[in-house]
Amino acid sequence: MTNVDNAVSSVLAAKEAATRQQIGFALLAKSQAAAKQQGQAAIQLLEATAQLSRALGKGQNFDAVG
Repeated sequence: MTNVDNAVSSVLAAKEAATRQQIGFALLAKSQAAAKQQGQAAIQLLEATAQLSRALGKGQNFDAVG
């Protein structure tokens, strides 16, 4: 019976390892998606800031005399 117990234990250990690996991949995918979303938000913020600074700087160097 110990051979059967060892075989069952090995199968259960392999299934547990596979499940842990799947959980790890799922967590990694969620983390990667969150990082990508944060990066896109940062880019949008920088683009909006650049547009605002261009709009605020308009007309400052206008020479009406020349």
